Amino acid sequence: MNGGPPLGGASLEVPETSGVIMVRPLTICAAAAILFAVAPADARHARCAMPDDMAAVQTAAIQQELMVAALTCNEVQRFNAFQTGFGPELRASDARLAAMFRRLYGRRGEAVYHAFKTRLANKAEIRSIHNNPAYCQQAGSMLTTALATDRPMLSAFVRNLSFTVEDVPAPSCGERLPRRARTRHR
Repeated sequence: MNGGPPLGGASLEVPETSGVIMVRPLTICAAAAILFAVAPADARHARCAMPDDMAAVQTAAIQQELMVAALTCNEVQRFNAFQTGFGPELRASDARLAAMFRRLYGRRGEAVYHAFKTRLANKAEIRSIHNNPAYCQQAGSMLTTALATDRPMLSAFVRNLSFTVEDVPAPSCGERLPRRARTRHR
């Protein structure tokens, strides 16, 4: 039986068996590959943060904390030393963060990325205003550790701090959503 109009000058033969069209596994794989290739970016990538993404979120938060400390705790010189000493690692981490936002939010990714970093800085500033002596003491300790003679790698420095980012842009890929956020289809 002829499967329809010519396709690229050739006819397509579709075998029939008792009224059911037989589809070969290779055809299914090819169709799935085509659908995957044309699916929106959000459908192709998980809407969660990978471990390296979460490290970039944490790094951005620490960097914003220290930037605020530079301005409110008179730590400009040590903050500049932090920025200079960890420059390549900070830029790589920031690029990872920006890439995560583009992956999660598509075209809006850059704007959401900038808004996120602004929120981090604003929240750090508010903490500084509420208890500046404690804020400056904590930031000073972080800078002392970061700028020690046997300075750690940036990733180890950030990982070893007990600092929580309140407003993460996406759940960690290893986390499960709260029960009320999951949906069931029956």
